[in-house]
Amino acid sequence: MASNSSAANTAHHEEIDDKKKVFENRVTVTCACSSSRAEDVKAGLVDTFLNLERVDANLFLGRHLLKGRKSLSTVYGGQVIGQALSAATKTVDETLVPHSLHSYFLEMGDVNKPILYMVDKLRDGKSFSTRIVKAVQDGRAIFSTQISFHKREISAVEHSDVMPDVSPPEELEDVRPLIEKALKEKELPPVSKALLSYKIKDLPAPFDRVFQFRPVDQDNFLMTNENAEPKSFFWLKAAEDIGDDPMLNYSIAAFISDSTMIETALMPHCSRGFIPSMVFSLDHCIWLHKPNFRVDEWMLYENYSPMAGGSRGFIQGRLWTRDGQLVMSTTQEALIRAPQKK
Repeated sequence: MASNSSAANTAHHEEIDDKKKVFENRVTVTCACSSSRAEDVKAGLVDTFLNLERVDANLFLGRHLLKGRKSLSTVYGGQVIGQALSAATKTVDETLVPHSLHSYFLEMGDVNKPILYMVDKLRDGKSFSTRIVKAVQDGRAIFSTQISFHKREISAVEHSDVMPDVSPPEELEDVRPLIEKALKEKELPPVSKALLSYKIKDLPAPFDRVFQFRPVDQDNFLMTNENAEPKSFFWLKAAEDIGDDPMLNYSIAAFISDSTMIETALMPHCSRGFIPSMVFSLDHCIWLHKPNFRVDEWMLYENYSPMAGGSRGFIQGRLWTRDGQLVMSTTQEALIRAPQKK
């Protein structure tokens, strides 16, 4: 009996080692900045940014990661938000849609390592389900979020703000050509010129490839208006056909919602000569109001920062469809530090 038990234990440990080797072989990461990524924009968004490998019932692996800036190996925070939402969505019934997400950035993620998303099924009720998602690298949590899902219901009451009246996207320029033109042709303040030069050099190539961004108030965006308010409007959209899968559109909207908030809080201060020494997101919240919007059609992203102080900036956002429907609201708090005086 002892020899049989020993043989069984040996076989059991060998099986565990084999599974461990298989898992370790799968845990590799490919940076999305590589030119060998997807052949078209749709595949880039689905495969490179949001398509996760399911390694267990509630475990998902993200291996194709996008830099937030060229000069750093830090993962873009919006991608982690989008992937976490995508992971949680795969664990709920198809009749449920996400309506709110509350998240914290705990540590900087590294594009050279995979991210493991661990989904905790906190509650499944008749109308609502709640999930907690933890993103892990090297055994350390880099991000956590709690997401609530709601079964579709008929509206009991309805009202909404009116979409701001702004210039249409057809009359505006994309971010990169706008900055390049300004650097060549405009007499920019020294600080604005330095910051814009840094921005254009550090903007990751995938953003140009898969998204279009067009700032409405271009003088404010170029930081040439000393009287600018901490407010911005951006027309944005995915560059090619994404399709009408609601969950994919939700995840991409969450992905892109992190892109313009901090610079809105910084805009008036940088216009007056401020150069931050450290900037990154601390937390991020999203409320999804209406389903069935498409991010491959022009949408207006409105940002406003009502408060900054204590080395933190608070920003609110609203995402509108072209026909004036408010489909998503966001809030974010960011760490903003000044250079230390010597």
